[in-house]
Amino acid sequence: MRSITITLNDEEQALLTEEYKKMSIDWLRCRPGTLPPAFEQWVTDRTIASIRESALRGTESEEIRAIDAIEKLITGLRPNGFGLVHFGKAGIEPADSAEELADKMATELGLSRTRANRIRELLVNYAKHPKEIADAGHVVVTRRTYGALHEAYRELVLRTEKARKRLGEDKALGRVEGGVAILVSLNVMTRETAQAKTDAFKLQQDSIG
Repeated sequence: MRSITITLNDEEQALLTEEYKKMSIDWLRCRPGTLPPAFEQWVTDRTIASIRESALRGTESEEIRAIDAIEKLITGLRPNGFGLVHFGKAGIEPADSAEELADKMATELGLSRTRANRIRELLVNYAKHPKEIADAGHVVVTRRTYGALHEAYRELVLRTEKARKRLGEDKALGRVEGGVAILVSLNVMTRETAQAKTDAFKLQQDSIG
């Protein structure tokens, strides 16, 4: 066993000696028939225990900071315009997916099981179905659908122009206005853009007429 020498000043020696005396009295009172450890052994045990306690406190403090950061991230998504979405897997419940992800995060961060459970709770409580996120953000179309709707509107205008004489000016304009109204309601087109397109169609009608 390695030998380590500790140098103490008079004040430190006095404090440790006094504490050792109190420990010895308590030891003899609680454990009659046995002797307390020697002063040197007691100092060694006391030092090691202090180091372990400090290490545990440090680990717990790091875990608390990690969980606090994760919690602030998850709870701060919605107020800042983001969303935590669970797309799901066939045959797997959201709670099971949350537990799997929480375990992976805890392993990567070196967190305890208790902290992993907290991550799972946050995921379960704040994760939304894609439709919920879409409804909350009024996101009802994908990029592909967005393009398809604009293309459908363009074709509507072309067909309306060709059928203008048969439809009449009012019906032709009404068809175009109805088309842009649908796009506006789906948040695919702004009201300003819709008005500009309607005005352009009117001008085209006037120039043809």
